[in-house]
Amino acid sequence: MTAVTDLRSVSYLARRGVSAQWRGFLQALIETLDANLDTASRDALLLAVGARLGGLMPLPSCASLGELETRMNEALAGCDWGWVEVSLDPQDRSLVLTHSAAPSIAAGTEANGAWIAAVLEGLYGAWLGGQPGADAGLSPRRVGGTSATVTLRYGRG
Repeated sequence: MTAVTDLRSVSYLARRGVSAQWRGFLQALIETLDANLDTASRDALLLAVGARLGGLMPLPSCASLGELETRMNEALAGCDWGWVEVSLDPQDRSLVLTHSAAPSIAAGTEANGAWIAAVLEGLYGAWLGGQPGADAGLSPRRVGGTSATVTLRYGRG
């Protein structure tokens, strides 16, 4: 499988992973938020929704990055929200979270469904903030992505 084919497959799975009963609702919700809020306010609201979702699906304390990744992926699988790969960037002294196959609904000006990244920032912020020794001053921040992946960093770097 080529990288392009792999990217298309993940993108397809992300679109397919949203139940038909929710597609119209999510599109209307995002378009309504876009019509009434600027992008920063909309993303702040979606981040809060993601944090609330993380609170509804708390993770147990994890002793290693491998265990943290496993627990996150178990929770994500339970709601069909794709998967995450967690790695450590020793140069930047941060965690890198690469989320693939998040639910994707084109809405408004975002044909690639990129609005979901704000929800993921809140979700991972709640999960990481709930781990032993977490620094309350840190939160994941979006640093990149494609229509099929969202990349977040969690750290001071």
